[in-house]
Amino acid sequence: MKPTFQELTPVEHEWVAAQTQKAFEFVVANSPDTKPSLTLEALDEAFSAWLAQGEANTDKINQTINAVGVAFGSFLVRDAGFAWVIATDEHGSDLAVLALPGTADIVVFPANFVAKRWERKESFFMEAAFEDMSARARAGFGGVA
Repeated sequence: MKPTFQELTPVEHEWVAAQTQKAFEFVVANSPDTKPSLTLEALDEAFSAWLAQGEANTDKINQTINAVGVAFGSFLVRDAGFAWVIATDEHGSDLAVLALPGTADIVVFPANFVAKRWERKESFFMEAAFEDMSARARAGFGGVA
């Protein structure tokens, strides 16, 4: 079944904004930089530092994955022409970002994207993934990430 897409409600937009703020707080808490900012590089560095803590961070896994995922999605929306949507298919509904709707339908589920990297204990993936996804959107290649 091909997913269907709906615009976010005002409440969902507020949740996205709150998660982005939490991502900034996450970067501040996990950055050696004295004046950190919310960039893809800073997210990569903070996520790597957070992963290195191992078991010390297990109480905030879902919160961190959501915040980092939403921040990553926000970069796709702001800088690569994606839009926030709720994507629904036979498996349910989830927050996603979408580019080229109705043509290539490039869909990214940002929290799921980050969760998979957390499971593999992978770090320093956001800048490269952003470049890849942005290039796919510019070129018109569809797919789900």
